[in-house]
Amino acid sequence: MTPTLNGLAAFCIMLLCIPGMAGAGSKNEAPCKVFFVMVEQDEVTVNLKMVGLNKQQSNWYKKDGNQKEYAGVCIAQASQSGEQVALESGSEEYINRTVGDSPLYLIAWEEHKVFVPDNNGGHYAYSSNGTLAKWRSDNTRPDGGSFVPVGPVHNTNRTILSSSSLSLLKDAIKEIRRREGF
Repeated sequence: MTPTLNGLAAFCIMLLCIPGMAGAGSKNEAPCKVFFVMVEQDEVTVNLKMVGLNKQQSNWYKKDGNQKEYAGVCIAQASQSGEQVALESGSEEYINRTVGDSPLYLIAWEEHKVFVPDNNGGHYAYSSNGTLAKWRSDNTRPDGGSFVPVGPVHNTNRTILSSSSLSLLKDAIKEIRRREGF
Protein backbone atom coordinates (compact mmCIF):
# COMPACT_ATOMS: atom_id res chain seq x y z
CA MET A 1 0.00 0.00 0.00
CA THR A 2 1.48 3.33 -1.06
CA PRO A 3 1.53 5.82 1.83
CA THR A 4 -1.32 8.29 1.51
CA LEU A 5 -0.59 11.97 1.27
CA ASN A 6 -3.46 12.76 3.65
CA GLY A 7 -1.94 10.52 6.32
CA LEU A 8 1.34 12.38 6.04
CA ALA A 9 -0.21 15.84 5.79
CA ALA A 10 -0.76 16.38 9.53
CA PHE A 11 2.86 15.59 10.39
CA CYS A 12 4.20 17.60 7.48
CA ILE A 13 2.00 20.57 8.34
CA MET A 14 3.62 20.61 11.76
CA LEU A 15 7.02 20.46 10.08
CA LEU A 16 6.42 23.70 8.25
CA CYS A 17 4.83 25.78 11.01
CA ILE A 18 8.11 27.05 12.45
CA PRO A 19 10.13 29.40 10.23
CA GLY A 20 13.77 28.53 9.86
CA MET A 21 16.80 29.09 7.75
CA ALA A 22 17.78 26.91 4.81
CA GLY A 23 20.92 24.99 5.46
CA ALA A 24 23.29 22.59 3.84
CA GLY A 25 24.49 19.22 4.97
CA SER A 26 28.17 18.49 5.40
CA LYS A 27 30.90 20.86 4.27
CA ASN A 28 31.41 18.72 1.14
CA GLU A 29 27.89 19.31 -0.16
CA ALA A 30 26.78 21.98 -2.61
CA PRO A 31 24.39 24.57 -1.19
CA CYS A 32 20.89 23.19 -0.80
CA LYS A 33 18.34 24.83 -3.09
CA VAL A 34 15.52 22.37 -2.45
CA PHE A 35 14.83 19.65 0.13
CA PHE A 36 13.02 16.33 0.19
CA VAL A 37 11.61 14.05 2.87
CA MET A 38 11.58 10.29 2.27
CA VAL A 39 8.76 8.25 3.81
CA GLU A 40 8.85 4.47 3.41
CA GLN A 41 5.82 2.30 4.13
CA ASP A 42 5.99 -1.33 3.04
CA GLU A 43 6.52 -4.87 4.30
CA VAL A 44 10.07 -4.01 5.48
CA THR A 45 8.64 -1.35 7.84
CA VAL A 46 5.64 -3.57 8.70
CA ASN A 47 3.48 -0.79 7.17
CA LEU A 48 4.77 1.74 9.69
CA LYS A 49 5.56 5.08 8.05
CA MET A 50 9.32 5.56 8.44
CA VAL A 51 10.93 8.93 7.67
CA GLY A 52 14.47 8.97 6.30
CA LEU A 53 16.71 6.94 4.05
CA ASN A 54 17.08 3.17 4.31
CA LYS A 55 20.57 1.69 4.63
CA GLN A 56 21.32 1.39 0.88
CA GLN A 57 20.02 4.90 0.18
CA SER A 58 21.90 6.39 3.12
CA ASN A 59 25.22 4.78 2.13
CA TRP A 60 24.90 6.07 -1.44
CA TYR A 61 23.72 9.54 -0.37
CA LYS A 62 26.68 10.01 2.00
CA LYS A 63 29.14 8.90 -0.67
CA ASP A 64 27.69 10.13 -3.98
CA GLY A 65 24.62 12.28 -3.28
CA ASN A 66 26.50 15.47 -4.13
CA GLN A 67 27.51 14.44 -7.65
CA LYS A 68 26.75 17.08 -10.27
CA GLU A 69 23.52 15.41 -11.44
CA TYR A 70 22.12 15.39 -7.86
CA ALA A 71 23.67 18.59 -6.42
CA GLY A 72 21.46 21.19 -4.75
CA VAL A 73 18.76 18.69 -3.70
CA CYS A 74 19.19 17.73 -0.04
CA ILE A 75 17.50 15.38 2.38
CA ALA A 76 15.55 16.88 5.27
CA GLN A 77 16.14 14.33 8.02
CA ALA A 78 13.51 13.91 10.75
CA SER A 79 16.13 13.70 13.50
CA GLN A 80 19.68 14.78 14.17
CA SER A 81 20.84 11.15 14.08
CA GLY A 82 20.00 10.94 10.39
CA GLU A 83 18.54 7.46 10.87
CA GLN A 84 15.11 6.33 9.75
CA VAL A 85 12.54 7.04 12.47
CA ALA A 86 8.81 6.45 12.80
CA LEU A 87 6.80 9.35 11.38
CA GLU A 88 5.37 10.18 14.79
CA SER A 89 8.89 10.31 16.31
CA GLY A 90 10.26 12.84 13.83
CA SER A 91 11.23 16.32 15.00
CA GLU A 92 9.31 19.03 13.20
CA GLU A 93 11.60 21.68 14.71
CA TYR A 94 14.71 19.95 13.39
CA ILE A 95 13.25 19.71 9.87
CA ASN A 96 12.05 23.31 9.94
CA ARG A 97 15.51 24.58 10.90
CA THR A 98 16.91 22.61 7.97
CA VAL A 99 14.35 23.51 5.29
CA GLY A 100 13.41 27.09 6.13
CA ASP A 101 11.75 28.79 3.15
CA SER A 102 13.23 26.43 0.54
CA PRO A 103 10.98 24.24 -1.61
CA LEU A 104 10.12 20.89 0.02
CA TYR A 105 9.19 17.65 -1.71
CA LEU A 106 7.80 14.44 -0.26
CA ILE A 107 8.80 11.06 -1.68
CA ALA A 108 6.34 8.51 -0.28
CA TRP A 109 7.44 5.07 -1.45
CA GLU A 110 7.33 1.31 -1.03
CA GLU A 111 9.39 -1.68 -2.16
CA HIS A 112 8.10 -5.17 -2.98
CA LYS A 113 9.55 -8.48 -4.12
CA VAL A 114 8.40 -9.42 -7.63
CA PHE A 115 8.90 -12.46 -9.83
CA VAL A 116 10.73 -11.73 -13.10
CA PRO A 117 10.47 -14.42 -15.79
CA ASP A 118 13.66 -15.16 -17.73
CA ASN A 119 15.18 -17.93 -19.86
CA ASN A 120 16.24 -19.83 -16.72
CA GLY A 121 12.79 -20.10 -15.17
CA GLY A 122 12.77 -16.69 -13.54
CA HIS A 123 14.09 -14.97 -10.45
CA TYR A 124 12.89 -12.68 -7.70
CA ALA A 125 13.86 -9.02 -7.63
CA TYR A 126 12.67 -5.88 -5.87
CA SER A 127 10.51 -3.17 -7.37
CA SER A 128 10.05 0.29 -5.82
CA ASN A 129 7.33 2.82 -6.51
CA GLY A 130 5.69 5.79 -4.90
CA THR A 131 4.46 9.35 -5.20
CA LEU A 132 6.32 12.63 -5.52
CA ALA A 133 4.53 15.61 -3.96
CA LYS A 134 5.48 19.26 -3.40
CA TRP A 135 4.55 21.38 -0.37
CA ARG A 136 2.27 24.28 -1.24
CA SER A 137 1.81 26.92 1.44
CA ASP A 138 -1.61 28.52 1.76
CA ASN A 139 -2.03 31.18 4.43
CA THR A 140 -5.79 31.21 3.87
CA ARG A 141 -6.14 27.64 5.14
CA PRO A 142 -6.10 26.82 8.87
CA ASP A 143 -3.57 24.01 8.32
CA GLY A 144 -1.17 26.32 6.43
CA GLY A 145 -0.98 24.23 3.25
CA SER A 146 -0.54 20.70 1.99
CA PHE A 147 1.49 18.40 -0.19
CA VAL A 148 0.23 18.36 -3.76
CA PRO A 149 1.01 15.26 -5.84
CA VAL A 150 3.15 16.07 -8.86
CA GLY A 151 3.67 12.58 -10.24
CA PRO A 152 4.57 8.97 -9.70
CA VAL A 153 8.08 7.73 -9.06
CA HIS A 154 9.04 4.15 -9.76
CA ASN A 155 11.99 1.97 -10.50
CA THR A 156 11.86 -0.21 -13.57
CA ASN A 157 15.18 -1.91 -12.79
CA ARG A 158 14.27 -5.49 -11.92
CA THR A 159 17.72 -6.90 -11.40
CA ILE A 160 19.09 -8.63 -8.33
CA LEU A 161 22.35 -6.72 -8.77
CA SER A 162 21.22 -3.29 -7.53
CA SER A 163 18.80 -1.80 -5.02
CA SER A 164 15.49 -0.69 -6.50
CA SER A 165 15.02 1.70 -3.56
CA LEU A 166 18.32 3.38 -4.41
CA SER A 167 17.40 3.67 -8.09
CA LEU A 168 14.05 5.17 -7.05
CA LEU A 169 15.83 7.78 -4.90
CA LYS A 170 18.18 8.75 -7.75
CA ASP A 171 15.27 9.05 -10.20
CA ALA A 172 13.24 11.12 -7.71
CA ILE A 173 16.14 13.56 -7.13
CA LYS A 174 16.60 13.95 -10.88
CA GLU A 175 12.87 14.66 -11.25
CA ILE A 176 12.99 17.26 -8.46
CA ARG A 177 15.92 18.97 -10.18
CA ARG A 178 14.02 18.95 -13.48
CA ARG A 179 10.92 20.46 -11.87
CA GLU A 180 13.00 23.14 -10.12
CA GLY A 181 14.78 24.07 -13.34
CA PHE A 182 18.37 23.07 -12.60
